[in-house]
Amino acid sequence: MVKIGFLFGAGAEVPYNMPTGGTFALDIFRQDSSESKDEFKKMREQINSNTAYATEWLPQGYDEKNIFVFGKSVFENIIKDTVEHNRDKIINSLTNLDGLSLRTIKKIETTNNEIDINETFEKILSQPIDNVSCAQDIRLKTQFHEGDALFQSHYFSALLLIYKSANQSSYKGELGQIIVSILQLLLGSLGENLARQINDSPFDKKDDEIDLFDDLGELFQLNYSFAGVSGLRYLFERKDRYPSLDSDDDIILFFAETLLESIFADVLDYKTLIDSYWHYLYCPKLEWSKFCKISIFLLTVRNYIKKQCGKINNCSTGYYDDLVECLEKNIEITAIATTNYTDLIKNKVPDKLRNQIYFLNGYTEQWYDPYINRIGPKEDLNCEEKHFLVPLLFTQSGTKPMTSIFMSKAYVSVFEEFKNADAICSVGFGFNSDDEHINGIIRELINSGKQLIVVTPNHNQDKSQVARNLVKKLKLTKSSNIHVILVNKERKGTSDFWIDEIKNIVKDINDKEKSKIHA
Repeated sequence: MVKIGFLFGAGAEVPYNMPTGGTFALDIFRQDSSESKDEFKKMREQINSNTAYATEWLPQGYDEKNIFVFGKSVFENIIKDTVEHNRDKIINSLTNLDGLSLRTIKKIETTNNEIDINETFEKILSQPIDNVSCAQDIRLKTQFHEGDALFQSHYFSALLLIYKSANQSSYKGELGQIIVSILQLLLGSLGENLARQINDSPFDKKDDEIDLFDDLGELFQLNYSFAGVSGLRYLFERKDRYPSLDSDDDIILFFAETLLESIFADVLDYKTLIDSYWHYLYCPKLEWSKFCKISIFLLTVRNYIKKQCGKINNCSTGYYDDLVECLEKNIEITAIATTNYTDLIKNKVPDKLRNQIYFLNGYTEQWYDPYINRIGPKEDLNCEEKHFLVPLLFTQSGTKPMTSIFMSKAYVSVFEEFKNADAICSVGFGFNSDDEHINGIIRELINSGKQLIVVTPNHNQDKSQVARNLVKKLKLTKSSNIHVILVNKERKGTSDFWIDEIKNIVKDINDKEKSKIHA
């Protein structure tokens, strides 16, 4: 019998049409927080004011204090995080904007099959979109020359020319706002790169014995409020727009809006915002306003995820449903680890497997009591004394919950169960730098001889290149223990269904090991 341990990431939920990455971030910051505020108030009403918790942990008059949520001022923090951490990704995305534009067009025309965006551009500009370029007429300063590629983009050039000739003021103003937002994001990222280069050292040459040069500090700082905040605010505030099929202007504006959203969804980073606010869960007495903001934000994220799960068509199938085939094909599952926040996996896998699921980053039905650093179902945490609770989400950012005995035991169990498997199969997991708490487990197992099988969508990449990229991410020295399965939308690999390909890989590995022993 083949033994497999499974690790699922966000990509495993794509077949269920769950939002991932930046799209998830954009959506949660757009949510109405009124429902979450009501939940927070109900928790407050249930707290006994005659307890040490109320007296020592909460501020005086907590039951009447105003309640606060994240407002528009948080946009600048999000942009700062995004430009600081993803500046190279932003520059790459915007200097190759036509590729993103084509994906955006495909997305729009899939749901609006009467729209032909390229035809609309050609009608307005009186020339094919592939013949449009502003590269001869617009050029950035030499220091920002890398960004000139944006003006070679056919689609961005087309938007500029349409703006230039537009007569209708409200339409021109809205289109201009989108164009400026794209430029601000590009210039902000280029400016961040330049500022960092100068701040690292303003000298081309210096005498290292003169230590005065080391005390100059950061000379230049970027004004983040002008590096993309207006674009983010535009996306967060705009209503869903459904273009009129009779209006070319509406179609172009809808394309521009969706393109701007695609750009931000591709690069948005809000991790530092969570990192900086998580601490306030532990000091409501001193930081009541910030305690409210992070608590209500986590409740809002949970409500959003629950609503998204509720929209899933019962007929939709994905990787979680496929696990039933393991039972049918004599594959023993040692553990099912997931970094996703939904409870989809619990609802999709056979009953027999539910006790083997480990939520490594928390999930919507796990709750956290910051007061006693305890994790569990809401009713268990509230059984003795009612406190403010938050859903256990973003634990890779808030490290304190990782010290809870409940979470520590879960990680040890996953490690031991993976150790007992013939191979670990990863589906949709990114092995990114902020996943190091999980990467470390996988790295340790691989270095001790365990095999890693990675299932990833086939985007015409080479398996060996995917394996080499994983070696870099996992900080390994060789890729011999990494095996890649490229799958299509039906989750089928080169020849077989992904479950069958896993079984075949493990069988081949075991056969080779046996032949070595006999030799």
